[in-house]
Amino acid sequence: MKSIKKGKIIILNGVSSSGKTTLAKAIQVRSPIPLYKLDIDDFILMSPEKFNDYEHNDFSVQYAFASKIFHVVKLFSDMGFDMVVPQMFFKNTDTLKEFKVLLKDYPVLIVNITCPVEELNKRELSIGDRNPGSAEEQLQLLETQFDNSITVNTFESTNEECAEMIIKSFLSQNL
Repeated sequence: MKSIKKGKIIILNGVSSSGKTTLAKAIQVRSPIPLYKLDIDDFILMSPEKFNDYEHNDFSVQYAFASKIFHVVKLFSDMGFDMVVPQMFFKNTDTLKEFKVLLKDYPVLIVNITCPVEELNKRELSIGDRNPGSAEEQLQLLETQFDNSITVNTFESTNEECAEMIIKSFLSQNL
């Protein structure tokens, strides 16, 4: 039986409103190879609406489910699919620990997404479904120290420029 080569994984790590989802789509458009996007927001939206407690901000059901995203990423990689995954890694969380254990020996490139606080605040207001100041609060919690990582700034460069930098790094690395 022929073994399947593990799919490569791009993790876009940044706070909300930093441009992860938009950048993931730009990467897909520009990539010479198919990259499948698996977004934490998609996982959260899979939960039944009756458990979306917006009034009390209790999303425990959705987050318990969504925290298992890396099991799915691992499965897709095991099947040979290359992926792009928008994500937020907060320091000392179970999700970060689970990621490190599950994908320790997998071909992963982590892209730290940066953006000035003033721009994050503007984006939060324009998107409309974010709590003002939440991205700024998340900056203090975001884990950015990874062995195999690069950084792009979605304010200083266009999505297309960031996508090109990421794809170039992704394809040139021996993951």
